[in-house]
Amino acid sequence: MEQIVSCQVCGLVQRIEPLPRRMRWLCARCHFEIRRRKRDSATRTLALAIGALALYIPANLLPIVQVEYWGAESTTTIFDGVRGLFQTGSYVVGCLIFCTSILFPGLKIAGLILLSATVHRAGLERFRAWVYRMIQILDPWNMLEVTMLSIIVALAELGKVATVHPGAGVVSFAAVVVLTIAATLTFDPRLVWDAREEQPS
Repeated sequence: MEQIVSCQVCGLVQRIEPLPRRMRWLCARCHFEIRRRKRDSATRTLALAIGALALYIPANLLPIVQVEYWGAESTTTIFDGVRGLFQTGSYVVGCLIFCTSILFPGLKIAGLILLSATVHRAGLERFRAWVYRMIQILDPWNMLEVTMLSIIVALAELGKVATVHPGAGVVSFAAVVVLTIAATLTFDPRLVWDAREEQPS
């Protein structure tokens, strides 16, 4: 079974044979390189996840937008926006922004760190599998907050209601999104069960 692999790009399952050094297999369908394993997967995932964690706090505490309205300026953080939505009774939107901007990224970063830090520990395979499934469920929500913010800014600009400028928190937030996506892509899910297979029988 070690000679049967699936392409990371198109998913085609195919059989490969050992090759001499400095040679590589290309997918029969999409012609991208086929790799049995992602090199240094756990180390890269851990480094990217720690980088995302370092930027997670400023992303939520620094101003995300600066609004100029009839000469008056104000800055808003994600926490301020969530609190303001709850105060005005917009509970659904407030919960959505809280989950997509604060809760889900935090859970994903914690999950990635747990996965990469425990890949060599036997007995935690089912826990790692559950964490990996959770990350896959949270993945589609990554860009929802960015999309919502873009729509709000566009509506304000089109209506000539206010001038909206991105704050320092936007850079940190975008970096968190990019780093968590990169960490997810670098993680090899086969590491979830490798520790059990390496145990002596």
